[in-house]
Amino acid sequence: MATKEARGGQLKVLNRDQIRDVHYATLDVLQHTGVVVHSEDALKVLDKAGADIDYKKERAWIPKHLVEEAIRKTPHGFKLCGRNPQKYCKFEGNRVYFSTAGGPPNVLDLNGRRRPATTKDFENLVRLTDALENIDIAGAGISGMVDEFELPEAVQRARNILRRLRNTDKPGGVGAGLGKDQAIDSIKLGCVVMGDLKKLRRNPMGWCHVNPVSPLMLSKELIESAIVYARHGLPIHFGSEVLGSATGPATLSGILVQMNAENLSGVVVAQFAASPQHKPPILYGCISGILDLKTGVPALGSPEAGLLNAASTQIAKYYGMASRGSGGYTESKIPDAQAGYESMLTLMMVALAGTNFIYASGGLEPGVLSISYEKYVLDNDMIGMVRRIMDGFCVTDETLAVDTIDKVGPGGHYLAQEHTRKFFTKEYYFPTIFDRNNYERWVQSNSKDVREVARNKAKKILEEHQPEPIDKDVEKDLQKIIKQIEKREIKKLD
Repeated sequence: MATKEARGGQLKVLNRDQIRDVHYATLDVLQHTGVVVHSEDALKVLDKAGADIDYKKERAWIPKHLVEEAIRKTPHGFKLCGRNPQKYCKFEGNRVYFSTAGGPPNVLDLNGRRRPATTKDFENLVRLTDALENIDIAGAGISGMVDEFELPEAVQRARNILRRLRNTDKPGGVGAGLGKDQAIDSIKLGCVVMGDLKKLRRNPMGWCHVNPVSPLMLSKELIESAIVYARHGLPIHFGSEVLGSATGPATLSGILVQMNAENLSGVVVAQFAASPQHKPPILYGCISGILDLKTGVPALGSPEAGLLNAASTQIAKYYGMASRGSGGYTESKIPDAQAGYESMLTLMMVALAGTNFIYASGGLEPGVLSISYEKYVLDNDMIGMVRRIMDGFCVTDETLAVDTIDKVGPGGHYLAQEHTRKFFTKEYYFPTIFDRNNYERWVQSNSKDVREVARNKAKKILEEHQPEPIDKDVEKDLQKIIKQIEKREIKKLD
């Protein structure tokens, strides 16, 4: 069964002419300014396709026709599966799915302490994701856990894939890291779960994640990972991280042009590296925002970040690509009123824009440097509210309620009506954490603030919730591959 979905597309911040202006400006940048590509493999792909290459300067100038051909070659959407292929998200059109936040190195734990994250936190937060009904995808989780900090990154990543698979059967989490080896590792692990490459291609469990380096650069490790995924016909995410006034122009439209150029340069490499039979699906991403020139930190919870994400989604749809955005982010250090305002603002914008995949839950601090157990639970309710808004109105003869209004008449009430019993659970969203009692009842219930309620719910879930167990034979095979990765990485250190 498909994961519960919501439908966006109600919000448009660019008109058709403005999108075209961004597109043509992007073509101009790629052809005349070009991009730096720190990979001979990728430069050879571009050279063979017909781009102008300077191998010494590692620079490529990509003509208009190559960009437009790469866009045409890109499949329109794809499916993201959990270890149970019957649980999936379909990234296409205005379908919207919600994920946990990116990969911060710190947690705000259940005792209210900010500290470096551990492997136990990683497992707990994935299990929390598994239990929370409005979070569809087990996202990036945590990076650089303190108790495995000295291990090679390839080993950490492979172990985290297994930890994620043990703690949820929701989609997401089997994707590529830095370099060719890690890309191949993740494909091997995915093939074990799905059965073989053909089945993994049909039911992908993750993607190769590429952040272009602003301004206008592709790093060696990430673009070479993308080439591996492209040649296997597996999804690739290009997510530009332009920071307005720092690594990109101050103007929002200028940021869009540079972001689009960075993403499309990667798309060209991927589509021309791939075989004609298996073109990789693309997740067109926006991680861009502005630099707050008063504080010198990135502001991902700003209205400008919301606008950029919504506009990015429109551009992705213009190209027929699946879209990725960020919402629910905040520069606040704790789940307070600032966190609530900024999270809801950015999440509402990106969701109503119809972004297919949204990093939405749990993140705190500038640059998402911390993740909060409490905020996971609070954001679950927030996402539920946003889902309800996206559902909008159902207008039928029955919901217009003319007969019921006539039956109740002036001065009556609707509490005992069959129409009320039939529709109130369908029409209304009931939060699990936010308190709607009057003051007296709130006092009688020990006057708990919402953070305390969220903390208690998180503790209860972690005490009681057990995910569907992973198949023992699958886990055994995954362990074998992880041991091989560990041996390979130890040899590299010798």
